[in-house]
Amino acid sequence: MQTSLFDLSPAAARTGPAAAPAELPTSSVPAALDRGHLYSPRGPEVADHRPGALYGPLPRSRPGAAWRGWRDAEASVPTPDYLGLRAGDAITVQHPCTVESATVVSTCRFGALVRYPLPPCDWSTATHAEQYVTARNPAGHWYR
Repeated sequence: MQTSLFDLSPAAARTGPAAAPAELPTSSVPAALDRGHLYSPRGPEVADHRPGALYGPLPRSRPGAAWRGWRDAEASVPTPDYLGLRAGDAITVQHPCTVESATVVSTCRFGALVRYPLPPCDWSTATHAEQYVTARNPAGHWYR
C-alpha cells in the first residue's frame, strides 16, 4: 500500500505484471537477468545467460569511425524477435517520469524499435515518436 506521494518501496513501484525471477525467454539473442532486469548481454561480460537461438552475445561497439561499421554489420542485423518481443507486440515503455503504451515496429540484435503516441502540442505536428528498448524492468516495462 502506498503511504505517501513519493513512496518508492518495491511494492508501490510495481504497476504492471512482474517477471518471474528465473524467467528467461527463448529468443534469437542471448537473455540474462540482473536484479530482476531482463537484458541481452554484450561483449566479454557474459556470465550466466540463456544462449540465443540464432546469435551469440553482441560484441561491444567500436570507437570512432569504426562505430558505423559495427552498427551496420552487427548491431542492426534484423532478427525474428528481441528477448521475446516481435513486431506488432503491444508493450509499455518506462520514461523518466511516465509509462507509455507502445508498439514494437521491428527487432534487431541491438534491441527493439518501438513507436508510441505523442500528446498534441502547439509547437509540433508529430503524432508519434520512436526509440529503441533494450531491457525490461521488474515491473514489466521496457527501457533503453
